[in-house]
Amino acid sequence: MAVRLGFVGTGGIANRHLTCAQAHPDMEIVGTCDVVRALAEAAAAQYGGVPYTDFRAMYDAQQPDAIVICTPPFAHGEIEEEAARRGIHFFVEKPVAISMELAGRVWDAVREHGVIAQVGYMFRLAEPIRQARAMLAKRAVAMVQAHYYMPGMPGKGWWAKQSLGGGQLVEQATHMLDLGRFLAGDVKSVVGRCKQVRDWTPPAGWEPSGGLVGYWPEMDIPDTTALILEYASGAMGTLSCSLVPQVAWDNGFKVVAENAMLTIEGPNVRWQNEDGAYNAQADPSWVNAVLVEFVQAVQGQGTASVPYDEGIKSLAVSLAGYESVRRGGAAVELAELLPAGI
Repeated sequence: MAVRLGFVGTGGIANRHLTCAQAHPDMEIVGTCDVVRALAEAAAAQYGGVPYTDFRAMYDAQQPDAIVICTPPFAHGEIEEEAARRGIHFFVEKPVAISMELAGRVWDAVREHGVIAQVGYMFRLAEPIRQARAMLAKRAVAMVQAHYYMPGMPGKGWWAKQSLGGGQLVEQATHMLDLGRFLAGDVKSVVGRCKQVRDWTPPAGWEPSGGLVGYWPEMDIPDTTALILEYASGAMGTLSCSLVPQVAWDNGFKVVAENAMLTIEGPNVRWQNEDGAYNAQADPSWVNAVLVEFVQAVQGQGTASVPYDEGIKSLAVSLAGYESVRRGGAAVELAELLPAGI
């Protein structure tokens, strides 16, 4: 029997998951919900289901087996908690929250009501990356190096506000931080520095044109960030990210390990070790695996391999970076931030 899915938040990334659900016979889209009615209606018209602007009304009317949450970071919380109280399983896009207090509250609801909760860290399900993890598990990891450089900031008002989106470190670079955890284990401590190095004040007559922008009024997030990470295993790591407008996207990830050098580009991996060179390309459908696995877990076929507490751990790395900045660059132990029991 198909899993009845409701979608909360139907802009942007939701279209990838809606397309996946529409193409899989074991998924049935029964509702689309967005505070912008036009987005909910457009999604329902294209993918199926009944449109709503209130997630509770969708829960009441459609009684979904599970929901897919693709809202901006500031909207998380009640959507997940209410679903858990009703026994509705949920898939949630990263980041799981913008504060540890809120993430811990949702985690309490997940545990209390026993629902399945999967976080959309899609890179973990790419087969080449899983192969890389198996290779690295047999040797000592020395360095995890990542960068995420964008040619501008997404032209959305909430992106420019720390209190709404959490900044690039929480909203976006979290993919790199989670990938580091997946390959090298948990992070022990973080040292962070960040600045707004560019004047983002719009010139006279400037209007946002959609996509990435080079100006925004009253922007209060840093545009350049650098982290130094110490892993519990003893490995070290670095992350640098920037929104300063330049000529192209440039995202990179490397791991140095005993007798091995590994490079990740998107879901694809190449490495060299004592056995020679290796190059693996992901299947084109790799982006859907994290949702497919969640639905199968709801059906009782396997488990969700990216549970909610994993999302909390990756969020904590970002928040530790900002906390280090607040402390003048002092190292912050993740144990200080994580809820008890994680």
